[in-house]
Amino acid sequence: MNEDTWPEFLDHLIQHTQCTPDRPMLLILDNLKAHISLKAVEKAKSNSIVMLTLPPHTSHRMQPLDVTVYGPFKTQYNRALDGWMRSNPGKTVSIYQIAGLVNEAFLSAVTPRNITSGFKSTGIFPYNRDIFPEEAFAPSMMTDRPNPELQPASTGPSTSDDPDGPLPADEPPAADANPSTPRGPHGCASPADSDVPSRPGYVSPREILPLPKCPPRAQTKRKRVKTAILTDTPEKQAIEKAYEERQKKLAGKKQNSKEKGKLKKKAPKRKIIDSSSEESDVPVPLDDESPEDERSDPGNTDLNRRKRLLPLRDTDFQQGNRLLEQETQPDRT
Repeated sequence: MNEDTWPEFLDHLIQHTQCTPDRPMLLILDNLKAHISLKAVEKAKSNSIVMLTLPPHTSHRMQPLDVTVYGPFKTQYNRALDGWMRSNPGKTVSIYQIAGLVNEAFLSAVTPRNITSGFKSTGIFPYNRDIFPEEAFAPSMMTDRPNPELQPASTGPSTSDDPDGPLPADEPPAADANPSTPRGPHGCASPADSDVPSRPGYVSPREILPLPKCPPRAQTKRKRVKTAILTDTPEKQAIEKAYEERQKKLAGKKQNSKEKGKLKKKAPKRKIIDSSSEESDVPVPLDDESPEDERSDPGNTDLNRRKRLLPLRDTDFQQGNRLLEQETQPDRT
């Protein structure tokens, strides 16, 4: 899927759903770059499609296809593949059999029951905000960091490399009413230690073997995304701005490449002729780009001879001049 094929899928979807302003459609997506293209957002907004992106790293729990369709599809495909191999011992599956195996698995897995149960099990429809239990958030405790939006503004400049930033040093964290009770990622008691006895002398397993923690977040150039309604006006304006900046950057690169191409000129062709003198064994480059009238003019014979006899040392210059004088002087005898 790319930015060119995604609008074509939207055309197919609009044709079969016939959504209107009175009957808008909610389209739930992941944060693939092709889904956030300006062309797709404009097409969706003009056809009453509300594009909602999922939070990052949650598609395995919140995307209906991942939850109730892809899993059964893989199971049915493996079952169909095993049946074909038993029926054809000694043969290898090729691309000519894959289409039929996929068709058999598709009809068995992609059913209306599985599709509707995907929306129900993710809490999308019917809407259920408590569909995920508290223990489902336990793995996120390893990456817990302070929320920068809830931290008080610091008076001094921040020197931390972490974008979320640590707690201010001059302000201690808020005191907990029950410090012995571990807290989960949402401020609730952790499910693993919710029944911690309060008797004296009790040692929690967390004190013996604490849970591992991730190191501070590294700085990356990748843009962090979040859940958003792409067809809303603020989000659409941000996408338009990013698109314009990208087009300007591409135009600048093309202009620079054209200027570099103009500066690159072909170097003149040069011939390398070895000197006939025994004292100089260094090849001498001579230009062979003199106009044709100079080459054909008999008055320029001395110039051509001088080019052929051009040596590198002073003694050779003198010897070459003497030879030229002898050749040009008339015979007095």
